[in-house]
Amino acid sequence: MVEEIPITQLSKKKLDLQKGIIVVYGAEEYLHKFFLQKLKKEVGNYNLYHGEDVDLDKLVELMGERTLFSGGGRAINVLWQAEKFLSKLRKKQKEKLVRLLQRDISNLLVFSITFDLKKSDWNREPYKTLKGVAKAVFTAKSLNRNQIAALIRKKFQKEGIEVPKEVIEYLLENFTDLVMLKNELEKLITYAADRKTLTLEEVKALTFGSRSYTPFDLQRVFFAGDLSESLKVFRHLLEGLTSYEQTTLVLQLQGLILSTANKLLLSHERVKNGEKLETFAREIGLYYPFQVAQFKNWLQLWDEKKLVNLLRSLYKLDTDIKLRFLPAVDSFRRFLIEVLG
Repeated sequence: MVEEIPITQLSKKKLDLQKGIIVVYGAEEYLHKFFLQKLKKEVGNYNLYHGEDVDLDKLVELMGERTLFSGGGRAINVLWQAEKFLSKLRKKQKEKLVRLLQRDISNLLVFSITFDLKKSDWNREPYKTLKGVAKAVFTAKSLNRNQIAALIRKKFQKEGIEVPKEVIEYLLENFTDLVMLKNELEKLITYAADRKTLTLEEVKALTFGSRSYTPFDLQRVFFAGDLSESLKVFRHLLEGLTSYEQTTLVLQLQGLILSTANKLLLSHERVKNGEKLETFAREIGLYYPFQVAQFKNWLQLWDEKKLVNLLRSLYKLDTDIKLRFLPAVDSFRRFLIEVLG
């Protein structure tokens, strides 16, 4: 069986881009894109096809099998979200695919599978044969907190920029999406290119304006049930804002809390039906292990009855602001005290 290689180690590997099949699998989309960037750098260009648009006949062409309409020559093809192609195959079609995969092909075909496959998945067809015939398997699994921290440190070190530990912690807490994190890092590196240093205060100013806190800080302390910290964070979020901006902020916070409450209710229902949070975490916006751990804690703190009461309080808050025209800041502060007090 071919060895699985994490994409984070790809810079140390030379890609074999001759004919054959390469498999890339895992839920971290950023790492899939990193692989495609590496592929483009090596070959200059490739053809991208979406799994939902490909059928077995089209796959024959992508593999390089001769058809009435296919020409000669070697091509490099990527089947993006290949799981959408694989999942729509019926039994007979899977059997045909297994036979096709075992043939010698003339093209390079990359199966890009954008979710984490378990051992049980690899033990069933067509994944079993796909892995068996692949000349390389790269993993794009979700990174844990320590791995992301290491990537941030490496990025700064490569540019010769010194940052304190607090900067890395701040970036970890506020940018859970790796694509967004990459964009923010590039912005910070450009800013610090001459001085080669960055302070936490500069990072906060460059990424979230001049505030010491973000709405996600309030989300965290609110669902932790901490009234004192919630009031403190809310007070800091209001600093320097006009009356209009304060009202807008309150509505954003209300929406964030409502969205989180709905996700918690949905999760309670799915867990009761026998699912594990880890199996549907990405569906509700949880991309990293530390997010899942935090959400699990919130599930313990907020049972379904408590969440229903929270939704009622959010509805009352919405009515107070939009129909009764009560001051948004005062209404939200009362809301915090009523729910968490």
